[in-house]
Amino acid sequence: MPLTSQEHQYSQESRRVGKPGGALRRTLVAGAVLLLVGLGVQVIPKLASPAHAGTITLCSGFSDCRSKGYSTAGYENAWGSMYWRMYAGRNCTNYAAYRMIQTGLPNARPWSGEGNATNWGVALSRLTNRTPTVGSIAWWHSSHPSASRFGHVAYVERVSSSSVTISESNYGSDLSWRKITKGSSNYPTGFIHFNDQRLSVTKRPTVEGTAQVGKSVTVNTGSWSPNPNKIRYQWIVNKKPIPGATNKTFRIPARLAGKQIAAVLTGTRRDYRDAKTMSEILPPIKQGTLSVRKQPRITGAQKVGSTIALGGAYYSPGARIGEIRWYADKKLIARGKSRFLKVPAAASGKRIGAVLVGVKTGYRPKQSYAFASSLVGGGQAPKPPKPPETPDGLEQTEAGFVKGGTRLGGLMQVDPGSFSQQVDLSYQWTREDTPISGATTEKYYPTEADVGHRLSVTVVAKSRTGGTLTKTYGPSGRVRVKPSVRVIANGGSKQADVVVKVTAPGYVPTGSVKITTDGGRTVTKTLSRGAAGVTFVKLPPGEYAVKASYWGDEVAYWASGGDFTTVD
Repeated sequence: MPLTSQEHQYSQESRRVGKPGGALRRTLVAGAVLLLVGLGVQVIPKLASPAHAGTITLCSGFSDCRSKGYSTAGYENAWGSMYWRMYAGRNCTNYAAYRMIQTGLPNARPWSGEGNATNWGVALSRLTNRTPTVGSIAWWHSSHPSASRFGHVAYVERVSSSSVTISESNYGSDLSWRKITKGSSNYPTGFIHFNDQRLSVTKRPTVEGTAQVGKSVTVNTGSWSPNPNKIRYQWIVNKKPIPGATNKTFRIPARLAGKQIAAVLTGTRRDYRDAKTMSEILPPIKQGTLSVRKQPRITGAQKVGSTIALGGAYYSPGARIGEIRWYADKKLIARGKSRFLKVPAAASGKRIGAVLVGVKTGYRPKQSYAFASSLVGGGQAPKPPKPPETPDGLEQTEAGFVKGGTRLGGLMQVDPGSFSQQVDLSYQWTREDTPISGATTEKYYPTEADVGHRLSVTVVAKSRTGGTLTKTYGPSGRVRVKPSVRVIANGGSKQADVVVKVTAPGYVPTGSVKITTDGGRTVTKTLSRGAAGVTFVKLPPGEYAVKASYWGDEVAYWASGGDFTTVD
């Protein structure tokens, strides 16, 4: 919106006046302010000059700030232009608007009404709170004891638990930096959150390892922007923290068998708010595998009526007796949990053997075996047979599965399951049954070529005895993608033309968009080749924010975008 004649006149006069000194300067400035207040136009705010407790000036002036290592954000070369229709020059509102435009906001005031600093937090109350963040706007209302009657705004450069550091420009003075202690008389009224700087996660962390009791899983850090100074880790189960599980690597205890876990990462960086992200939720944790380190043995006299014992078994990790089965040759003669057996008459002349079943919470039961060295009643027993071995035929003893989301850039990973023998594994990922070149590991990151298609993976297991087993998992759901929504709003005489373009890598989004502007004007349009448009008519003059919300389809996720425009 162009300047009014009164605004233009003041702008020209202010340039001629420059920086008058003494009484003349005070008279001219006071007269100009009174004139503008009477006309109802924007007045350049200025922070009251007296020092206040809890405030430290770090630098004052462009050259001083540069020499001390404090950024000027290039404002010394930019203050001659108007931003958000604030007055050009070295003043707080023009500087704050300039910093917001640097973050990517358009050069159009995002509210209607006056631009005085005291009105910023009032007009944008929905964006204003008491929580400072790097990149927010510190705001002083005119009622604040340290602000002028026109309020004040500044840019938040740093945040700590006890203070905020701001950069600012005041009427007629260059840029400066100040550190203000929380709770002091000079602390801002609030903070306006236009487009704050904050830590963001650009790639979700993934987890390496098998979700099985007794195994270890490790979460990587993913990718962040900017990089955090420190990352804290917390493993969770059913959305609750696991006590003591605060390292990158977590060894899964037996109590978590059958449950699902994930890792929560908290990134911290000086002057930024903490950011959190969570890894994918792992599939239900498999039971652990017990191993027999030492087979048991049978002791005692091998004769009818005597008591024999079974002992000496060693499991890793330690297990307890779940059951003992006693045999005379191949016939079951007793079962229970007792390690002792009174030899029955039915065992005369036969060899006694025993099967001990070791059990442990969270682990699959494991058998161990023992055989007597002599026959009941005397006589040397034949050489004991070897413990039962896995059958020659290769079998899958535990089913495999694919974890991870089917989305562009995400991680898909196949767990091949367990097999009855030691095997060598090979992998091949396919797109609509067509092999994907180079996709021959257990992990796959969907590419742009996969968007909208279904994926499968074939696992081939080969045993050392020559057996082969092939398993195919899939097809998956269609690979999805996050679209971008671009809104182009052009205001005219009592109307605004709006064009919405929804784009996505490797895919043309379909479906509908909801287009909304100030005043409750809302329409829904169907996309044609990824685009839609509408003209809002009979709009009162002013600044308008236009937002488009795309509802998504079976391939593209939900997304939104916006723009500002001026209606005459």
